[in-house]
Amino acid sequence: METPDSIVRVDTEVLVGISSYDAYVYEYLNVENGKKYVGSHLGEFGDGYWHSSTNIEFIDLFSGMSPMFEYKILAVGSYEDMQNLESKIHKDNNVVKNPMYYNLGVAPSAFKVPVRQNVMNDFVLQKIHAGDFNVSEPWNKSTLLERGGDSLISALQVRYEDNPKITEIRNLISAKGDASKCGRILMVELGGGKHLIINGNSTLLAVAPLPFVTKLRVAIIPKSFIDQHDINESELRYIGQLMNPEQEIVTTPTSEDDLIKTLQQFYVDSDKKIKFNCDYNLNYIYSILKCSPQKAGAIARKAKKQYHEDVKLKSGSKVIDYRSDSNPTNHQKVLDRVEKLKKQKEGAVVIHGGTGAPKTLAIEALDAFVENPKAHEFIILIHHDTDENYRKWETKNRSVFKNRISGMMRLSQPINGVLDENGIKRDGVVRTFRILEMDHEESDIS
Repeated sequence: METPDSIVRVDTEVLVGISSYDAYVYEYLNVENGKKYVGSHLGEFGDGYWHSSTNIEFIDLFSGMSPMFEYKILAVGSYEDMQNLESKIHKDNNVVKNPMYYNLGVAPSAFKVPVRQNVMNDFVLQKIHAGDFNVSEPWNKSTLLERGGDSLISALQVRYEDNPKITEIRNLISAKGDASKCGRILMVELGGGKHLIINGNSTLLAVAPLPFVTKLRVAIIPKSFIDQHDINESELRYIGQLMNPEQEIVTTPTSEDDLIKTLQQFYVDSDKKIKFNCDYNLNYIYSILKCSPQKAGAIARKAKKQYHEDVKLKSGSKVIDYRSDSNPTNHQKVLDRVEKLKKQKEGAVVIHGGTGAPKTLAIEALDAFVENPKAHEFIILIHHDTDENYRKWETKNRSVFKNRISGMMRLSQPINGVLDENGIKRDGVVRTFRILEMDHEESDIS
């Protein structure tokens, strides 16, 4: 690929081993004075895009054909993640006022993060573990268990399902003879004498019927601290989840189901901008479970799958699977439609395939053009098989596929001697193609 003369070096090392991505963040470095420009782009490197700067100084240097810029791909990933990374770099370096940057403005982030993970994990959680919020005098169990409209105590739902291990916790406390191994009930001061429990609900339910437990230790985060650091409800829930990793203390760890529900809430509350497998969500999972990247990715995929399955279920529909290995009956429907199209349009070449493998589909289409030099009409029948394949096709793969096929068409010579609908021979007929789709959904009501 040719590069502009102003670029002396291109660093794409980050792309090694990566087969596909939606967007990337790039950086220009002026090797003469160290000045930088950072941007992001929806697409893959090599699609002809170089920058979108409106800084006249940068544009003049870039188009001046004097070699002076090093170009580097900093990261690749989803469009939302790359927007957020670009925005973070801009903010961290104060690019608007920083004389070492050509950027004239700070790029907006794709979404406002619901939880500032670093602040909660590295600051608030550390203060909790250090005992900064511990209260010396234990609280009465009866006070902590009070609920109702006039109650001064309420509880935040950190776990999204009833804790199945409450009986186990109760048995452990009974065996010990007291609640000394229980963690402190963590509360937030709301003002007016009211408090919100964000960790310890399971412990309270476990000790509720135990007559020998009348008091429990507590820790209270002051309202002034919450207000000062602008901590929101999602962040309080995150703290509660962080307080429950696998450990020896009598408690129950945050489950995968809790995290799945959390990711689904992020997706809905952000108007679908916080994608299930984005870096933000993967870091959220890892910060709580301390698991492998593979497991974090599996949880994110499960959250996404369950969400879309629930949406389908509520709408009374489901995605149609046309793959020959998993659903030969539906695959036969594809083959039947291929034959029907051939009969409807005599002389047309019809190929079919799933959009889950767009490169394979493109190769098959190009092979069909090469193998049928006298054919002038090509029909490409596609099926998506999953919602994810459909989304990728609509947002990216459709345009990439069409561009590749159109490019091949432009290289083809017009065909002579083609019979039209009236049986008249036509010369100079240009080859064309069209894309047809199998139905993506069907009723789920049997």
